[in-house]
Amino acid sequence: MLTKKQKRNNWILTVVLLIVSLLFLFPVIWMLANSFKPDAAITADMNSMAAFIPPALNGNFFENYVSVLTNTGFVRYMCNTLFYAAILIVLGVIVNGLAGYALAKINFPFRERWLLIIMLLMIVPMETIITIHFLIIAKLGLLNTVLGYVLPMIVNPFNIFLFRQVFLGLPDDVYEAAQLDHCGPVKYFFTMVLPMSKSVVATVSVFTFLNVWNDYLWPSLVFTSSDLLTAQIGLNAITSNDNTTTGQTLAVITMVTIPVIIIYSLFSKQIVEGVISTGSKEG
Repeated sequence: MLTKKQKRNNWILTVVLLIVSLLFLFPVIWMLANSFKPDAAITADMNSMAAFIPPALNGNFFENYVSVLTNTGFVRYMCNTLFYAAILIVLGVIVNGLAGYALAKINFPFRERWLLIIMLLMIVPMETIITIHFLIIAKLGLLNTVLGYVLPMIVNPFNIFLFRQVFLGLPDDVYEAAQLDHCGPVKYFFTMVLPMSKSVVATVSVFTFLNVWNDYLWPSLVFTSSDLLTAQIGLNAITSNDNTTTGQTLAVITMVTIPVIIIYSLFSKQIVEGVISTGSKEG
């Protein structure tokens, strides 16, 4: 039971945290409010609190959004990105999950050395190996294809390590019981291991989505066709156009930001649980 002093301290801490969070949210609030305004109103409200207040609801309220969605290919760019993210989430969970399970539960030669190599790869920046990826994809003739974009992004050392750490905590007697029911290793992985590891699956899925959604460098190297471009490249193309107004620019940025906020809000609990369970394992 909390004392009155403890309750008062909790309320004070809550108020302080709310104030601090609002300070960090000011740029987002400003962006969202001004994305509904014409450029003249944005300029007029710049030095007042009206800059954080959206305009009155009228027939032109969504004009910036309608203009972007109808006059540019941004909807196609967003759909492309969601499609790539879906592919990589499914393949990433399967491939990295199987690798993590092997490192956690299967004894094979040089297992610890493979784990060391994977941990070392975690500290290698993507920018240092992206040229190698590009040359390989080019040699295979996969430039400007979905397969060429997806292949180098399936295997992720960090995701393998996450899976491995969580799978270490799975009881071995469950697998022994499954063997008695003639359940093979592959079937056991898909029907038992993954359902028992929902937190890390959600964590890896969210991280994969964020990586794909925020990626600019790799798709800009692989893709040249406008039909295959991603949201970040589309964002850059639209905002760098001299004919794009400030309101339209803010509308595009808002549409790129909202999916990230929604995904993280929905799965924040699973992400925290996955990271905590990862850090609590040894070996």
